Amino acid sequence: MVRIVVRFGMLALAALLIVPAAPPRLAGAAAEPYVIGATVSESGPGATLGRPEADSIQMAVDEINKAGGVQGHPLQVTVLDDESNATTAVNNTRKLLDQHVAAIIGSSLTQTSLAMVPLATQAKVPMVSLASSAQVIQPIADRQWIFKMPITDFHVAQSMQEYMRAKKMTKVAVIYRNDDYGKTGLSHFQDAGKRFGFEVVDAEAIDARASDATTQLTKIKAANPQAVVAWTTLPSANVIIKGYRELGISVPIFYSDGAATGVFPQQAGAALDGAFIASTKINVASYLPANDPQKKLLTHYISAFESGYPKDAPVSIFGGFGYDSVYVLKQALERAKSTDGEKLRQALEHTDYTGVTGTFRMSGGDHNGLSVFSLVLTRVAGGKFTIAK
Repeated sequence: MVRIVVRFGMLALAALLIVPAAPPRLAGAAAEPYVIGATVSESGPGATLGRPEADSIQMAVDEINKAGGVQGHPLQVTVLDDESNATTAVNNTRKLLDQHVAAIIGSSLTQTSLAMVPLATQAKVPMVSLASSAQVIQPIADRQWIFKMPITDFHVAQSMQEYMRAKKMTKVAVIYRNDDYGKTGLSHFQDAGKRFGFEVVDAEAIDARASDATTQLTKIKAANPQAVVAWTTLPSANVIIKGYRELGISVPIFYSDGAATGVFPQQAGAALDGAFIASTKINVASYLPANDPQKKLLTHYISAFESGYPKDAPVSIFGGFGYDSVYVLKQALERAKSTDGEKLRQALEHTDYTGVTGTFRMSGGDHNGLSVFSLVLTRVAGGKFTIAK
């Protein structure tokens, strides 16, 4: 069943309920609310992504309304759960469009986001995806209305490949989630072979809901790679590392950013120690120098999230995507001074915002705007993320 949650910031709700004569009130509180929508994967295989995204979207909306809204307009958001299902994501998108939202955030996964693209494009409503694959925003000629928060998977692969090359790991095996997200990751390593001398000695698909990876990992072990890349998310990421240790595979394992959540070390325990995981800076914020341009915001976000949400849903890169999506839309609404779709779309193409995820510099030709410098290759030690050496 689809869980529908209509989320209002507390001040926004108060502004809607207060009669005109009742002081005190925020300046401009009588203005019509700006309404945005979101569909994220709060249940199903993508739940470890969607839950922190939904919470962080709400947190950002509350902060904005507490500070006076968007140029005096309360910000209102409707969040729907798409259950990690493309059909449900499409149905949710239709519901949000029927509510005449100014923009849509979502979804958490590549396949659900791709399913939403035609509807947002036809309706000419800006869509801000929380999915990794570059397919979501490319080719740009067909994606004029689509933007995204996560760094593209090309850069994620690049961060791994640079480390591997420095360590002279050129024979790589890839175990990938059997969908658009995983296949895109595999393609980046196959393409890298042509440019950088990598050889993919074996490639094995794994279902997002898989409970065992012994067959795939046995083949990978027999291929004798120098490193293994796991391009997937939880829960299959956890299945892979357990099988990896049980089979005694000794070469390093590198996970894509889809596994960069604090839930992973909690679930995997000591088995994950030594594994490499591509991440944004959020998982290693305490290691950053004081002059890092993201340090202050990261410290604020982590503190606010940890104090306001359950400990079983720790800070992750995914919450950062949700949080940044709201602030990017806030700034675009301020530049557009309107909820008109075309004006908002053009305003998004002028995004210059340093957020939890990184510094976004979008343009007409780049609807993401992040660079590889937003990424950090981490290594798990003692159940904690550290910066890989």
